[in-house]
Amino acid sequence: MWYDNSTLVDCGFDYYTCTAKDTPTSKLLLIKAEGFLYREEQKGNFPKSWRMKGYSGWRCGQLEFGWREDGAIVRLSGSLAADGWWDFYQISERCSRIDLQATLKLPISPKEAVMEIHEGALNFFSGISSGPKITLWTDNRYGASMYLGCRQSDLYFRAYNKAAESNQDCWQGCVRLELEVKGCLPKSIIKYCLASDTVQAGVLSQLRMYCENRGISTNFLLGAPRSFYERPTIATDELKSLEWLSMAVRPSVERLLDRGLYNQVSDALGLTEFSPKCKPICDNL
Repeated sequence: MWYDNSTLVDCGFDYYTCTAKDTPTSKLLLIKAEGFLYREEQKGNFPKSWRMKGYSGWRCGQLEFGWREDGAIVRLSGSLAADGWWDFYQISERCSRIDLQATLKLPISPKEAVMEIHEGALNFFSGISSGPKITLWTDNRYGASMYLGCRQSDLYFRAYNKAAESNQDCWQGCVRLELEVKGCLPKSIIKYCLASDTVQAGVLSQLRMYCENRGISTNFLLGAPRSFYERPTIATDELKSLEWLSMAVRPSVERLLDRGLYNQVSDALGLTEFSPKCKPICDNL
């Protein structure tokens, strides 16, 4: 099977959206979101203005939040959703979307695993006209994703090569199984997970039931969920900017410095306009 000798390396909530419709609850959500905004800034992310469906607010790292005349909205993704969903759920139990994920490190190619998962779903629904839409996407390298259902569905499943999707080496050899839950279902999912031994155990149980009822075999009962706090470091806006600076700008700067154009490079980059604390660094160019 695709999961033979695999290791569960991550699981939990991967996306969380909550709303508030009354003014007092909306204010509490926004106050909490502003605290999370500060934390995302401290990680090295940059706040940006954000708009969606009439909401106006801010996006920073894995956080989006905003307000409009009829209330407020907060959206968390990735590790922030896993760590922070409970802070917002206690304020407003109006959850409109929650994503469940389990990530496994495999001894085989994640692309092979995705293909096997796709084949299992196809065989299960073969001859069933009322079955869900099953989609497979691959490229000519190692990228692969399969989808079960439609984006508009209350339940929308995907399995994909996590390293190819994230472009992060820490996920090499990993396949992620993800279930997007919307509509009236998120609240019951949350209650189930809270009633389980741990939230992670509840997530694994829900994913296992969903998959095995659709012809996708798993070994989730054999895995021991690891802590939410052991996730790999997220690539922040600062790190992404520094990486771009190194790859796109540094070669040109080095060529100009080799020609002795120190002052011109400093002027072009605006380094001479920095505060006195930065001037010793500029002087070393």
